[in-house]
Amino acid sequence: MATLHNHALFNAAKELQIQLPAFKYLIFDYYNLLYDRIKRPSKYGFEVSNIACCGSGANRGTDCGIGEYELCSDPNEYLFFDVFHLSKRVYSQLSELLWSGGKNVTAPLNMKQLIAHEELDQEIVKFSDHVMKFSI
Repeated sequence: MATLHNHALFNAAKELQIQLPAFKYLIFDYYNLLYDRIKRPSKYGFEVSNIACCGSGANRGTDCGIGEYELCSDPNEYLFFDVFHLSKRVYSQLSELLWSGGKNVTAPLNMKQLIAHEELDQEIVKFSDHVMKFSI
């Protein structure tokens, strides 16, 4: 379902850019990046992808910080901190990819490129305003 949604979203964004040439966007492949980490945690430096660092019950899937719960000794070894949150290390990896990742993870631009485009667009507007004032 997520991959179908992402494909439709990308096509809709491309169509919108055709209609609005100044429209800039990025689509971050969060789903596949996380899925690959769950399936192959050691590739990304993790030891555990099927149990949370903090919680109780099966796979520490409930009650982190409530009542009796377990807390792992090294959260950096875990993909999930608790049932709702990834570990800080995963968020760090994903944010780096969002900022400067290649077209295989964020397309058609990454966040750094998108911001550079926005700054360039603002400079063009400022220059155009200056030229208009000068020529009047």
